[in-house]
Amino acid sequence: MKRLPIFLATAIYAAPAFADLSPEFNGLWQTDGYGTIAKVQDGNIKFYQFAGDICIEESGDAEALVDLIGNSKLVLTKDRNTATVTLPFAQHQIRADRLEALPDTCQTSIENTPVANFEAFAAFFQHNYPFHDIHGVDWQSTIASAREKIQPEMTDEQLFEVFRQMMSPLQDGHLDLTARIDNEVIRFEPYPGDTLSRLSQDAKDKGVSEKQAVEAFFGPLWYDSIPNTILGGQGRVVGNQRIQYGVLNGDTGYLALATVGYYDRRGASPDEEMAATNAIMEEIMQFFQTSGVQSVIVDLSANFGGYNHFGGYEFVARAIAERFASEPVQAFTKYAADAEKSPRTVVTLTPSSGTRFEGPVHVLTSDITVSAAEVLVLSLRALPNVRHIGKATRGAASDVLGRTLPNGWYLSLANEVHVDNDGRFWEGRGIEPDVEMTVFDQASPVEAHANLIRKLANRN
Repeated sequence: MKRLPIFLATAIYAAPAFADLSPEFNGLWQTDGYGTIAKVQDGNIKFYQFAGDICIEESGDAEALVDLIGNSKLVLTKDRNTATVTLPFAQHQIRADRLEALPDTCQTSIENTPVANFEAFAAFFQHNYPFHDIHGVDWQSTIASAREKIQPEMTDEQLFEVFRQMMSPLQDGHLDLTARIDNEVIRFEPYPGDTLSRLSQDAKDKGVSEKQAVEAFFGPLWYDSIPNTILGGQGRVVGNQRIQYGVLNGDTGYLALATVGYYDRRGASPDEEMAATNAIMEEIMQFFQTSGVQSVIVDLSANFGGYNHFGGYEFVARAIAERFASEPVQAFTKYAADAEKSPRTVVTLTPSSGTRFEGPVHVLTSDITVSAAEVLVLSLRALPNVRHIGKATRGAASDVLGRTLPNGWYLSLANEVHVDNDGRFWEGRGIEPDVEMTVFDQASPVEAHANLIRKLANRN
């Protein structure tokens, strides 16, 4: 739930285009951070991924990037040499500086060989990924050791295994590598969190797939326990079945979110997604108001995040949090760790103009809570009426930066830093709750979750 759909075609196609881009933007642009060069000519855009001496024409995310730019606000400085890109509903800006010429490395195609793929993989992590130290990884030593294993005639399976070994010590929930080998899509994610890792191990022990194991957990939780055990069959389901809400014990509102976003439909525009979010949250807030709710539980314990690529659904997270705000507040600060010139962005919440709930709020999280859900947690924690309980989140709040290797394999990594209002940096270790409580115990995770919700509702 945290990255763009995988594109594994190796062919380079015609540059995507849109007609509304001003000719003033014609030329070459290099982002400050994010490792991207854009070649613009009369609305046609060609993207390049660069990292040190590596430069690869973008094939994987090119159309999605054009869609984002087409919905973004672009502003040129007076000298026409610097542009800022503000993504839809975003507060964070990406800076791009004009280039006089395309770097030489971008004018030569990289061969699809094990050596070339290895060098690209190593460079992307070296230049765009800032979190080696917090995971105790010396990346230069990792590169040196792995390079000895690279052979010109090695198989794709062997190359993937080298990459897997390099990534494994980086316990980051926003890292993954997806490849197509012999017409089979293979994905490696170093850190799915303790709960999902336990489910994965159980799946292996029982000889079933990881997908089946996760479904065996999430299905009973979302489609039985929450609607029936917790809400007693009196709850409501909205947002493409990704949101459930109702009232517990007569005066405690309960709001469970399985994702942050995708409430309209997959592929919806930012405007459509924001409209859907606002309509749904208005419905929920009005229901809580007419029901006489005195406190609210926001359950993010089984929230798998949202579209978190280049700003993604951060605006959805803010829109939800603003329904619980009574005054403007600073939520957190974010910046690209690989940027050199861009200022840090202070992200703020402004109380929604719609119906709000300003009473006590308990936010429940677990190590499943990840990505855009963690942005929502950071936003809610900035409010004085919110208390965070449960277990620490996954620790992957950064937006995802997608990179495509010469062979078409798709690498997701994180390049941004989020800092809360106390100056704490949670990436790699998870946002720690104010009050720690077990959410999903090993013996009976679904039942334990329901018991905890009852306990919280009885306290309120």
